[in-house]
Amino acid sequence: MKSASQPKFYKKEGKKITPVPGPQETKAAKLRLKEILAADENVPDFYKKKWDDVALYDPSGSVDDARSILIDPDAGAYHLENSLNDMTGKEWVKFTCSWFIFNALRDDLMAEKKLDPTTAHHPATFSPTMVEHFIKFFTKKGATVIDPFCGIGSTLEACKRTGRKGVGIELNPKYHKLCLKRTPEFADTIYNMDARKVGELKLKNIDFSISSPPYWDILNRSTKDFKKTRTGKSLDVAYSDNEVDLGNIGDYNQFIEQTAGVYLSLHKLLKKGAYIVIIIKNIKKGGKMYPLAWDLARALSDTYTLKDEKIWIQDKVGLAPYGYPYSWASNILHHYCLVLRKEA
Repeated sequence: MKSASQPKFYKKEGKKITPVPGPQETKAAKLRLKEILAADENVPDFYKKKWDDVALYDPSGSVDDARSILIDPDAGAYHLENSLNDMTGKEWVKFTCSWFIFNALRDDLMAEKKLDPTTAHHPATFSPTMVEHFIKFFTKKGATVIDPFCGIGSTLEACKRTGRKGVGIELNPKYHKLCLKRTPEFADTIYNMDARKVGELKLKNIDFSISSPPYWDILNRSTKDFKKTRTGKSLDVAYSDNEVDLGNIGDYNQFIEQTAGVYLSLHKLLKKGAYIVIIIKNIKKGGKMYPLAWDLARALSDTYTLKDEKIWIQDKVGLAPYGYPYSWASNILHHYCLVLRKEA
């Protein structure tokens, strides 16, 4: 805890946040902080719980104009008009980098296995830790997040960790059961159903959606080594054998249309201004590249506003000699995290 002699007001000098130690400014800052707390001006719980350590911040050094608070100057200041998330300016800027490297975390994998050994059956899971980063940026604590392709519940686990309310849809009964076991606190909002029926749910004003739909039928035509290894361990090599599973659609244009239909139906459940993130990648089939991410974005752009993309890179995936020594064929180690928004 800060002592009474420590500064309660900061300003910016060059690129550094520095204290303003004058007694007059300190007195004015304390009064302003008292007003902020009393008015509950968009103050996250994190700051409320440590209010004795909170200081006022204004880049120019004006108490009257100050609209930010901080605890640790090195961590940056939180702007009281931030209606999107609970991040400081420094945290916000860091997330806006258009690419990031993330590989599976041992702690996440071990937690899944500890929960239930059968979590390894899902052939294409992703880390709840990675999802946490998106949830923290696009929502505030207490917000509702939906994943229409929730698999074994990575998004729901991320919601639990970050204090958000999770909603999930999973077609495969086996994975749906794992979701319930993993996050029983969301049992009433985890649905075993076809994601294309998401619009039928009696939900509204959802704050955010993040999901990773099937990458077309890529699992049904994966490499022999992939199938041999997983089959030898009695693990699933496809999302399901259900004929309505999007991952079992063979026609590319039909897949784009029906996958886009999930997000078009989701649109009416979202609050105005809500963002959605779709994790997807372009894929290859029969020696041809299919721009899956771009075609899906295009199919949604009349309903949503396509805001941007973040590139997720997995730099610990082994490289294979595709095309060697006759033709060019890349090792695709990146995914597109498409960012769209419901503007109206």
